[in-house]
Amino acid sequence: MSLVDRTSKSSPRRITPRVRLSLRAAFCLTTPLVIGLIIGQRSYGTLVALGSLWGVSQDGLDRWRIRAPRLQGVAIASGVGVVVGSEFVTLVSSPWALIALLGVVAFVAGVIEASLWSSAGMYVLLGTIIGGGLGFAGRTWQAALAISLGVLWVYAVASLTDRRSRLLDQRSSLFHAFRALANLLEGADTVQLEALRSRAVVVLDTAQDVIGTEQVDAHDDEMVALYQGFVVALQLGELSSYLASKGEAVEARVAEALRDIGAVIRYESGRGGLAQIDRYRESFADDEALVAGAFLAAALRYPDPAQLKDVRTFRSTIYRLPMFDRLRFAVLLSGAILVAAVISHLLEGPKGYWLPMSVAFILRPDLGPVVRRAVARTIGTLAGVGIAALIALLGNPEILLIVLCCAMAASVPLAAQRSHALTVMVFTPIVFVFIGVLGSDQNLFVPRIVDTVIAAVIVLFIDFVLWLHAPSLRPRQLVEQANVATLNYQRTTPQSDAVTRHSLRRNALRVVTRARASIEQAQAEPHLFGARDPSLADRLDLLIGLIDLHTLELIEGA
Repeated sequence: MSLVDRTSKSSPRRITPRVRLSLRAAFCLTTPLVIGLIIGQRSYGTLVALGSLWGVSQDGLDRWRIRAPRLQGVAIASGVGVVVGSEFVTLVSSPWALIALLGVVAFVAGVIEASLWSSAGMYVLLGTIIGGGLGFAGRTWQAALAISLGVLWVYAVASLTDRRSRLLDQRSSLFHAFRALANLLEGADTVQLEALRSRAVVVLDTAQDVIGTEQVDAHDDEMVALYQGFVVALQLGELSSYLASKGEAVEARVAEALRDIGAVIRYESGRGGLAQIDRYRESFADDEALVAGAFLAAALRYPDPAQLKDVRTFRSTIYRLPMFDRLRFAVLLSGAILVAAVISHLLEGPKGYWLPMSVAFILRPDLGPVVRRAVARTIGTLAGVGIAALIALLGNPEILLIVLCCAMAASVPLAAQRSHALTVMVFTPIVFVFIGVLGSDQNLFVPRIVDTVIAAVIVLFIDFVLWLHAPSLRPRQLVEQANVATLNYQRTTPQSDAVTRHSLRRNALRVVTRARASIEQAQAEPHLFGARDPSLADRLDLLIGLIDLHTLELIEGA
């Protein structure tokens, strides 16, 4: 019986992370509302709940070292945005001046969004839009503080209920890496090879960012063991290219052994995982009937701790857009916000911030195809407005509003997993609840639908004519990048150091994976490219073959 089986049978049933996330969202969002009603501060309670809503939207199941800075950034950015927007309309009464301010803030926010701080950039812009729209006359700093406290409230609850230590984070990433590699080596001779390879690239990138990029402390045995395990994972990745070139796959018992090693690392320790690696390596080395047994045993040989004293760390795998592409997105976002703000002003509808706010939500540099996102937001708004209108017909009773917020907030994690339209559908009623508390919600339902449709049209027009995605991420450019990365890898020799060899190989595979994803998106939005080019996918297949062949030569030469 493997460690995974023993663990699953011996461990008591626990609340799953997704259920815990839903409970946390409902608790964080409804608590400020209830407290605000109890102490007679409905407005401030709603503002804190609005911040909690923004915090819930950025909470998730990703690694704490990524999620924590994201929540902190949203708390700071949203508060700053509210202060900027509210103070500006207090000092300058001209609506055209406010429109110009939104354009400037949108440009700055666009640069921030395209520089891997997408959430912080967006919420600077959203805070400014809402601060300028609601005004918060005489309560600017209180409103900004309330919203920031709402986000920090989510951060505090998440840190207490779902925080992971650094070593646990590293052990978990290695566990997933060994599982993905087991599936890859087992399917090296199947038609699913490229899908399995793409998955392995992603999980190995995660392991590299949490283990390989840290300087190894030679006096920390567990840290050294985790780094040694990471090196073994990289060597198993090389072995997958060897097997793919040979058209072979490892036996099921080998894949099960790798899963068992990953489980030991996760549930026990990195040092325990190394002991398990030693046992399997000795067993495989003596098995002459095993496919690529000698190479498998070599892949399971980790570096001696004495060799890690002056080890050179790996670079982060996180991709950052070139500055030209960041500025290009900022200009597009600023232009879209200016157009939306002008239209909103000319229509003279109530709560004029909804139209530019919808543009800010739809026009993002880090999400999927914009056509789907625009349609999803429109459909989601229609459904959400319908739910909110039904509650309004009942008189917006406080208890029913709180129950609605609780139910909708608990549905956010599940909705986000399913589709963007479903996420918008559960978010929109909550926003209308807050509008009902902060001010009258009369005649808001139809204008909100119209605003959302106009925002979708603005973004779709910009997308169709200019295309918001960075040129460096288009399929043809990515294929060229993959070609360069492959040539760089081919120039390596058996005498190259391990860090350089692994980095160049995985960089080539990483760019190929991004290129494949870009081609799939182009098929969903063919107008972005004018015409499909089937030769791009063929070129990627050729590059993958060259990578595998060169890896085979390196392994056999060693």
